[in-house]
Amino acid sequence: MEILKELDREWIDLFSQNNIVEDIENILTKIEDYKEIYPPKEDIFRVFKLIKPSEIKVIIIGQDPYHGENQANGIAFSVYNKVKTPPSLKNIFKELKNDLNIDHFDNNDLSNWVKQGVFLINSCLTVEKGNPNSHKDLGWDKVILKILNNLTINNKDIIYCLWGNYAKKLYNSLVYKNEQMTIFSAHPSPFSYKNGFENSKPFSKINNILELNNNKKIDWN
Repeated sequence: MEILKELDREWIDLFSQNNIVEDIENILTKIEDYKEIYPPKEDIFRVFKLIKPSEIKVIIIGQDPYHGENQANGIAFSVYNKVKTPPSLKNIFKELKNDLNIDHFDNNDLSNWVKQGVFLINSCLTVEKGNPNSHKDLGWDKVILKILNNLTINNKDIIYCLWGNYAKKLYNSLVYKNEQMTIFSAHPSPFSYKNGFENSKPFSKINNILELNNNKKIDWN
């Protein structure tokens, strides 16, 4: 499939062995007009292009790509720097400042986190313009679940950072779970920031677990 050609061999093998390519093809055939779809077609699998399965240390699960114009860029919670910072991302940066005193407010692109091993993946990889959750029934959740199951079975040391009940529900559907490698809090959205995300300190918690397992910590700058 043309859209997957830029992926590393590790991803191609994982997708091929689990019928994931076929699943993705079935989903993409249901999308008729990509002009009204976010992220752009070339960015749908961007997070996969930035990291190999064997390099993943941390998985942070988002729900749905941003549905505003020019926002979604194929990395959960991230937007390009020319775009106004969405409220959830702003709250992530507020907690990062609170947790580790790191100022990330001038850099909306989280690709550097991905390149260090933080797999920022949405459970749904596409959305219609201005219509949140519009592609939730296309089958993306089953694809993502297959991918996460394979990643976790092959690497028992992956840390899951779950923001909100939706991420927790997806995590609970996994075949293999390790509660000692799992961090849970409320979602960073304005609706729940004050009810469990503020002062949750996920970034230092992730680095503490990595250090305990003799893994290199994430530079969150």
